[in-house]
Parts: sequence; C-alpha cells; structure tokens
Amino acid sequence: MRFRITKNNDGSTYSIVASGNMDEDAGWDILQIAQTMLNMPHCKELIIDVRSTLIYEDLSVFNTDTLASVFEEGLLRKDCSLVVRYRNNNEIRLCSDQLPLESPPGFTNVSLNEAKFFGRAMKWLELEARLLIN
Repeated sequence: MRFRITKNNDGSTYSIVASGNMDEDAGWDILQIAQTMLNMPHCKELIIDVRSTLIYEDLSVFNTDTLASVFEEGLLRKDCSLVVRYRNNNEIRLCSDQLPLESPPGFTNVSLNEAKFFGRAMKWLELEARLLIN
C-alpha cells in the first residue's frame, strides 16, 4: 500500500490518498496517521481517500464504529470534520459542528456597593433555605 498526504493553501484541509492493497495493519497505520493529523491545531477537515485501494472483505478498520471510537476525542476537542471516501462515490462524514466551549469567568467586576447588596441578599436566601428545611 502507498499513500500521499496533501494540504490546501491555507493549511486547514488535509487529505490522505491511499492506493494499492490494504490489509488490517495498513488500515490501522492510516488511522494512526489520520488521528495525529486531525489533532493538529490548524486542521479543520481531514479527508481519507481509499477509492483507489483494494480493500479485503474482512477489513473492519473503516467501519463507522471504529472511526467514531478512534476520532471521538479529536472531534470533541475542536470544530473539525473527518471524511472517508470509498469506491462508487460512497463516503462517511463525521463532524463535530461545534466551536470549543469557553470557560466562564470566575468573577465579574462589580462595585463595592453592589457586592454588599448581593451579599446581604445571598445571606438572607441561605437563612430562608435553612428555615424551610427545619
């Protein structure tokens, strides 16, 4: 099996084009390389093109369950997509379709008067909650 790696001009779309005979070991090698490429910071889309390969019937590397388990962490970490192209124009596309979540700030800038006002209200609510429990 042979493969080549290409990228577009802005470096956001990478593709792996494989050719030749593909067995189980070669499939796992491609998935390891693809997982590393998808985790690169600039990679937004990764295309694995196996249209010109001869894939053995019992090869289970490129089924949906395996692809989801291998690329799940990378897809959840950032907004990106993975496309696996097969013969007869069939493809599997896994997309995260989400932007990374930003952590909310722990504190907000407020004036001292507002802090005292809300502090008293919180103490009152806490006291009321204790009275309701008892």
